[in-house]
Amino acid sequence: MSTISRQRGAAGLRIILWGFLFLVGIALWIFSVQGPEQPKAWRALLSNFLFFSSLAGGLVVWPAVVRSCNGRWHEPVERLAASGIVFAIPSIAALVLLWTGTPAWSPWYQRTFHQGLWLNNNFVLGRDLAALVIFWLTALWYLLERRKGEARYLGPILVLIYTLAFSLLGFDLVMALDPHWYSNLAGGYFFISGLYIAMACWGLLAAWHPDSPADVRQDIGKLTVAFSMMTIYLMFAHLNLIWYENLPHEIRFLIPRMHNESWMAVSYFLVGLPYFGPLVLLLTIKAKRDRWSLGIISLLLLVGMWVERWWLVAPTFEITVRLGLSELSMAAACTGLLGLGMELFHRYLPEGYLRHETKA
Repeated sequence: MSTISRQRGAAGLRIILWGFLFLVGIALWIFSVQGPEQPKAWRALLSNFLFFSSLAGGLVVWPAVVRSCNGRWHEPVERLAASGIVFAIPSIAALVLLWTGTPAWSPWYQRTFHQGLWLNNNFVLGRDLAALVIFWLTALWYLLERRKGEARYLGPILVLIYTLAFSLLGFDLVMALDPHWYSNLAGGYFFISGLYIAMACWGLLAAWHPDSPADVRQDIGKLTVAFSMMTIYLMFAHLNLIWYENLPHEIRFLIPRMHNESWMAVSYFLVGLPYFGPLVLLLTIKAKRDRWSLGIISLLLLVGMWVERWWLVAPTFEITVRLGLSELSMAAACTGLLGLGMELFHRYLPEGYLRHETKA
C-alpha cells in the first residue's frame, strides 16, 4: 500500500471517529437537557460555546495578527490556523440555540434590571449574534483574499472586529450573567484569553503536523508563554481591584470563586496550570521545539482553559462544583464537530492553497 493510500485511510478513520464523538456527545446532551437539571445543561452549552468560539475565532485571527506585524514565520503552519473557519456555522448555530433556550438559563428573560433595555433578553442575544456573524463573514472574506495572495489591509480590520465582537461576548455572556456585577476589564480579558486558547490549539496542531519546522514551534511556544502572562495579568488586575476596593457590587464575582471551599480548588487549579503553567512547562527551548512536549503541554493548557470558561459561568449559579454529563457531553460534541471540520478542510483544500504575499 502506498504512503498516500495509508494517509487517506488514516484520515478516513479519523473522520469516522470525529463524527462518532459528535453524535454520541450531542445525543447525551439532548438526554441531559430533557432531565431535571435543564438549566445546568443549557449553561453547559453556553460555557462550551464560549470556549470553542474563542478557540476557532482566535485561530483564524492569529495569522492576521502576525501578518499585521509584518511577520512571515507562521507561513508553514498558517493553513492549520485557517482551518478554524470550519467552526463558523456551528458557532452561530450554538448562539441561536442558546437564544431559543433563554427561558431555561437566561437571567434576563422577562425581567428588568437597572440597565434597562441594555439587558433586554432579545437585545442581548440579537446584538451578540450580529457581532458574531459580522466577525465570521469578515474572517471568511479575509481567507478568500489570502487565497489570492492579498488581504494586506483586511488583516488589521479582522483583528479589530475580533476584539470588538469578543469583548461584547465577554461583557454580555459572562459579566452580565450576574446583572448586579460589572467590570470594565471583562471584555478585554475575554478576547485576550481567547487568543491564548487559540495559540495553545495552534501549538497542538503544529505539533501534530509532521512538517512543521522546529523554529515555528518555538515561536508558537514563546507566544503561548506571552499570552498566558497577559491572561493572568488581566485576571489579576481584575481581582486585585475588586479585593482592595471591597465594594459589594464588585466582590460578587470574587466571593463564589475564591471564598467558597468547593470552587476554591478549581481556582487554584487554574492558577497552577493554564495561568502560570506555561512559565514552567515551556521555559526551556527544548520544550518549545520538541513536537511531543509542545503537543502534550498545549493539550493540557486547552483542558485547563476549558475549565476556565466553565469556571466563568457555573459559580454564578451554583454553590458547589458539579462537573457532569451535560458539560462533558457538549464538550465531546463540539470537539468532534471541530475535528471533523478540520479533517475535511485539510482533505479538500490542498497544501498550497494560500499564496504568500511578496514583500514590498
